[in-house]
Amino acid sequence: MAHAVNETLEIQIANHNVARLDSVISQFVRSLPSDSSSGDSLPASIHFTGASGQDYLGAGLNDLTSILVSGSAGKFAFCGMDNCECTLEGNAGDYFGHSLASGLLICQGSVAAGVGAMARSGLVAVYGTAGDRAAVSLRGADVLIRGNAGTLAGLDMRQGTLIIGGVAGEGLGTGMRGGVIFLRGDAPNISQDIEEHRLREPDRLKLGLLLLKAGIKTTVGKEFRVFRPRSESA
Repeated sequence: MAHAVNETLEIQIANHNVARLDSVISQFVRSLPSDSSSGDSLPASIHFTGASGQDYLGAGLNDLTSILVSGSAGKFAFCGMDNCECTLEGNAGDYFGHSLASGLLICQGSVAAGVGAMARSGLVAVYGTAGDRAAVSLRGADVLIRGNAGTLAGLDMRQGTLIIGGVAGEGLGTGMRGGVIFLRGDAPNISQDIEEHRLREPDRLKLGLLLLKAGIKTTVGKEFRVFRPRSESA
């Protein structure tokens, strides 16, 4: 059952397949009253309840004030999301936040492989750990992993920022062509495609702002290492 209360739509996910969810959300947004001064619809929020690993949950959602998911999501959750702020209270499967266009996407649990793959803008934040190939082919977004990341983190990165608060697996930065990687823990094997640079004040400021945006309160000190593509100057 879905019902709107004060511009908030609550959806019990078990009662809808993905196609039906899209229809319910679209109908809700169209039903909102408009701001008389601008003609735009008033802000809308969505609360998904009963999430239990459904694939493609929230894929393509855009222009919503906030999204809250109670439970866990499957593969390709919030793929292509644009101009939304979303919090997932549980875990997520492969390719969480794939092709993110803009906005803020937070997973309070852990994610599987490919988090933030090909994301173009916005911030994907994971409070737990991430599987292999985190931020693969990142195109300009910021990906923050509070815990450990698996093998090949930052694979084929083009632009953007990858922050790993724990340990990184083998092959960190393989094929990286642009962007920056911040690593707080150790890495057993770092790709020859990247090189370590001195952490500077602009780096520290950027880290602090991204952590703050992700809702993580911590002091950014010298414990972070910074890596850039080998062909890129300091």
